[in-house]
Amino acid sequence: MDRAGQCRQLAEDGYTRLPNILSPEMLEQARRVSDELLAGQDEEHFDRQRSTGSMIGVQAHPWFAELVAWPPALQALKDLGFAETRFTSGYVISKPPHSPPLFWHQDWAGWDDPGSYTEPTLQVFLMYYLVDTTPENGCLRVLRGSHRHRHAMHDLVSVAHTEVLHRATDPSHPAFQPIEEDIAVPVAAGDLVVGDARLLHGAYANNSDHRRTVLTLWFHRWDRYSEPLKAHMTGTQSTVGQWPADAQARIKSLIPDYAGDAEPIAWNRVPGPDFR
Repeated sequence: MDRAGQCRQLAEDGYTRLPNILSPEMLEQARRVSDELLAGQDEEHFDRQRSTGSMIGVQAHPWFAELVAWPPALQALKDLGFAETRFTSGYVISKPPHSPPLFWHQDWAGWDDPGSYTEPTLQVFLMYYLVDTTPENGCLRVLRGSHRHRHAMHDLVSVAHTEVLHRATDPSHPAFQPIEEDIAVPVAAGDLVVGDARLLHGAYANNSDHRRTVLTLWFHRWDRYSEPLKAHMTGTQSTVGQWPADAQARIKSLIPDYAGDAEPIAWNRVPGPDFR
């Protein structure tokens, strides 16, 4: 699919796949750093994140500055219509062998802003998978178009980011169930999946004997953000302040900045009645 097709897919379906974004060298570095961080987690971390597998913030290692500022990815975002881009956070999300599905959820938290219901994509996840993925080992699954239209799952799992869901204590919960509209998004290692933060998505169970790791970064379409959204994001959402100076300098131009006096919007993860 060419860039024009990828733009249409992101706008209409809420996601698109960009092949071969990571070079072989970057892919190996990503695996090395991720494995190092995963080895340093205690058992409680994995118990607490049984559904996701792990949630290790990228602030834990300055190498992630290279990934955040990776030129092929930033160029791809420009090609997808992101004239100005800002970065806030990211995670190492690694499903161990024989682990449960990742619950259905959407990640946009600006639903009090009117642009949430009218604007094109405002925030995206960049998902770099470090192994080839299929439904067997826990690939991404999405509900196509759910970034622009309400789906029954929005009401079944109105608040998804709860401890109960993260710990997967109730496997019968609707958030874990397959549904007819499931779309599997298998990828090859080094590919990049770009998805609208409003898109309902999850992951299949990892039924394989091997770890399945994805690096997820959050980017924002800064040129389309309202001033209240910018006010909230600036100075409060960036998580990399503990990186060394050289790493922070590498992504300085990508850190949210706003000098106006708008009141920050309240953060709200639940779409309102205008979402139909």
